[in-house]
Amino acid sequence: MKKILSVILGLSLAVSTLIGVTNVSADEITVELDGKPIEFDVKPEIIDGRTMVPLRKIFEEIGALVKWDSDTQTVLARKNSKTITLNVGSNELSIDKGDTDEEGNPIYETVTLEVPAQIVSGRTLVPARAISESFGLDVDWDEDNRKVTITSEDDEDDSWKENIGSINLSDLTYEGEGIEITETQIKITQGGDFAVSGTLSDGNITISTKEKVKIRLSGAKITSSSNPCIFVEEADKAYITLTDGTENHLIAENSEDGAIYSKENLEIKGDGSLDIESMAGHGIKASDNLNIENGIITINATSDGIHINDTFNMAGGTVNITSVNDGIDCESIVNISGGSINIETNGTPIETTQVTAETTQETPHRGMWEMDEADVEFEKSTKGINAEWMMVISGGEINVNSASHAIHCQDEIEITGGKFTLSSKYDKGISAHGNLTISGADTVIDVAKSTEGIESKNVMTINDGVISVVSTDDALNATGGNSGMMQGGGMRENMGEMQRPENATDANGTQMPMGNKGNRGNRQMQMQGGEMPEGANIPMNGEIPPMPQNGEFPMRGERPAEPSGQTPDETMMQRPQMDGNMGMYGGNMGGMGRNMKNCLIINGGYLELCGGDDCVDANGNMIINGGTIKATNPTGSFTGNNGVLDADGQTTIGENANIILASGSGNERNLKLTQNTIIVYCENQHTAKEQIIVSDDDGNVVYEYAPEGNFKAALIASNNIKTGENYTIKIGDETFETEITGQSTVIGTQTNVGMSFGRGQRIQ
Repeated sequence: MKKILSVILGLSLAVSTLIGVTNVSADEITVELDGKPIEFDVKPEIIDGRTMVPLRKIFEEIGALVKWDSDTQTVLARKNSKTITLNVGSNELSIDKGDTDEEGNPIYETVTLEVPAQIVSGRTLVPARAISESFGLDVDWDEDNRKVTITSEDDEDDSWKENIGSINLSDLTYEGEGIEITETQIKITQGGDFAVSGTLSDGNITISTKEKVKIRLSGAKITSSSNPCIFVEEADKAYITLTDGTENHLIAENSEDGAIYSKENLEIKGDGSLDIESMAGHGIKASDNLNIENGIITINATSDGIHINDTFNMAGGTVNITSVNDGIDCESIVNISGGSINIETNGTPIETTQVTAETTQETPHRGMWEMDEADVEFEKSTKGINAEWMMVISGGEINVNSASHAIHCQDEIEITGGKFTLSSKYDKGISAHGNLTISGADTVIDVAKSTEGIESKNVMTINDGVISVVSTDDALNATGGNSGMMQGGGMRENMGEMQRPENATDANGTQMPMGNKGNRGNRQMQMQGGEMPEGANIPMNGEIPPMPQNGEFPMRGERPAEPSGQTPDETMMQRPQMDGNMGMYGGNMGGMGRNMKNCLIINGGYLELCGGDDCVDANGNMIINGGTIKATNPTGSFTGNNGVLDADGQTTIGENANIILASGSGNERNLKLTQNTIIVYCENQHTAKEQIIVSDDDGNVVYEYAPEGNFKAALIASNNIKTGENYTIKIGDETFETEITGQSTVIGTQTNVGMSFGRGQRIQ
């Protein structure tokens, strides 16, 4: 009887469990976009009778980019020329379609939401119908299956493809409908697919129709004396296809609008090549979007190489640009996911500060000592790649040698992949006026020459990647959106507008270094509260993925091997627990009880940095959760103003961080670490590229570093330095041996303060 009762009870529990699972499954809301299910990390909910879905995921699925301002609880999303603004807790949604009134003011449309946007489990939930319809999508709700179906408008009319024609430029003959030729002026007035070949002197092709038009350049050469070689005056959309194996040439002798000027959406693709020579203006100008899928495009322009009013998308192909002004200038969004971009800008400064014995400082550049480039101003912008609203780079290869900033955005930059080789003669390698986020295990960034290497005027977050920087000012600088100047902040922006007067002082009366310029009105978009990045993995137990345990650091430009089965999470956002033993205060503001913002966060990656002012500089709190950081300041100390690490707030270094610091003096400035640490004060000055080699008792090389600048002191901190073991440190021609008996091991004499330490033994 007992056995029978046990079986009945077990079956009852099993049935109850199955019923519970069925009910949960039935209650779940699913969402499909064009037949494809959308997976959410926070499930959609029905709130006050309306289906609410995570906003960021929906927008990203339909191809919109999203920004979040935690201070104002505001979401901004943009796709093409349409921008949507929504505040959490508000019933109003604002739509800016890019239209303006007669006075040029933006025209906004306001939509009233029946349920306001609200934050649930760290995600902003919004009514599915209102958000989708704001971007022109159709929305249906299936009550029986609890499913939201979102459908893109399908108004594609392919009848234009049936008009297949050709244009022979050499004898001005054609086949197909909708083609008009007047002398050397060719006009396409009907949709169609037209192959263009031959040579045309002092002429052009104009597209003027409400249909789609494709031009297949098949061995074409067009020279125009005063107009664009190809002008898209009107079209539903224009395509330029580079026929496989063909070489094509466009030469605009006196067109400010460029060799190609499109007032409509333009797409360039194909496996051929296109050479563009623009002697008086842009190479390619697009009023709407420009998409490049493949092909080889080479541009030589006296203005911008490519100028886009809306969005620049590149997924493949090769673009080579030589320009006087910006290589790629976009007034909205730059979105690069693949292909190869090679840019050189040759803008000439109109004003250069005189370089004298008083203003010249020695600064490192790839192991050589050079004079610092003085502050300069340009008549027109001469950046490598420039965006106004947002820049997203997820792949491809980008090589820039620019006069001004190599990569610049007036707001946010998100880098999740790609290989970068950047050099700026007078300015910064990467500069974002908003947040800057670098992620992706395959991301490789090499800033070979710059004033500041990588800068964010709000929050800089580095989650992963291999990064190397050489700069005459700060290698990394994040201001956290501070509007005031703080000494050592390195807040300089060479926009050619505002030169700091000599002997200028900050709000505290402290004299500012020459060349630093203020932060001018950038928006403070943040990722610090409420809405977290979609897909971010935030461990609940406070653990941080371990870094490699073999103690090996790779050579410059190579990523350290990960231990078997362990890969650092590239979206880790966990801050180390404050136990009173990690904190370090640097700069002039530290330790003053100031509630400062976390503005520089390093969660992982492999970084080699060399800065002439501060190497890693935060105008607020600096958080180093993990990663490998090799950094040097040739004239400064380990920490503090003009140091390797400089924070105006608090610096927190987690136990999973591996750091090697090389400096001119080695002053510790109260640096506290949880890792075992070796500090070596050398007897001699060592020049750039001399090796620092740390070996264990068996002769295995544990750490190796060749600093880009001169140095006299080195600090190695890592959990891979084991208590009770012996290590040999070889720096140039000096060799030291030491046993690790405690957390801090100090070798040599700190000559700048005349103090002697003796735990390690110098070997003659």
